Amino acid sequence: MVFVAGCDCPTVPNRLTSELPDPSSNRGLLLLIAEYEALRRRFNAGRAAMVEVLRKDESTE
Repeated sequence: MVFVAGCDCPTVPNRLTSELPDPSSNRGLLLLIAEYEALRRRFNAGRAAMVEVLRKDESTE
């Protein structure tokens, strides 16, 4: 990771930038799929919320 002197930039934790090991068992694969599904649902909910906000903004103009 590169650090810039005098920068107030947030640092990215290593767990977000390091590669994940290959799942070596069914349990590892199931955990990976569960994490993916949780993220997919969260992002879809975020997209739906943004659409709702943008539609409300359009209707007020």
